[in-house]
Amino acid sequence: MDLESLAARLKTLREGKGLTKYRLAKLSGISETYLYRLELGEIKNPRRDTLQKLAQGLGITLAQLVGETSPWETWGLVEQSLKAYIPVYREIGATMGPIDYVATTRTEIPPTLRGYRIDGLYLEPEVMPGDTIIVNTALTPTDGDLVVAILEGQPVIRRYTWQGERELAGASIHGVITELQRKLRR
Repeated sequence: MDLESLAARLKTLREGKGLTKYRLAKLSGISETYLYRLELGEIKNPRRDTLQKLAQGLGITLAQLVGETSPWETWGLVEQSLKAYIPVYREIGATMGPIDYVATTRTEIPPTLRGYRIDGLYLEPEVMPGDTIIVNTALTPTDGDLVVAILEGQPVIRRYTWQGERELAGASIHGVITELQRKLRR
């Protein structure tokens, strides 16, 4: 908690409610001198119970007094910071309209970044039905990357290694998986 901003916030809140220091002190059950020193920033470590009394006297929450945001306000700030959405398609390689979008903090989405909703089970690595994978089709795979490949017309997800490249012989690598979003299950 920043004490300088607390002092300024307290004064602004008090004046915004049309309260004098004397009246707020009476409503809060603290001394007017203490309130005066608090607004000047002279009190370096106010007790939580004192701050709670001040918040009650002002008719606000303690979080509002000390400048903390509620979880809903925090979510609003996060939501505002989301800049772009990655399209999610029903099938790997599909180009027909997306079925959903995944929010991201990127300022723009390159056309090589796509999301796919998985409808089958892939055990190595474990990707479950309903999970969403984000694939970058422009990345060249390196050892350890998860890749999506098309083998005999069917999508496969494998961990890429130069030694295991034989396993993907005849497959066309669609892209490197950069994110896996797990579906919550009941």
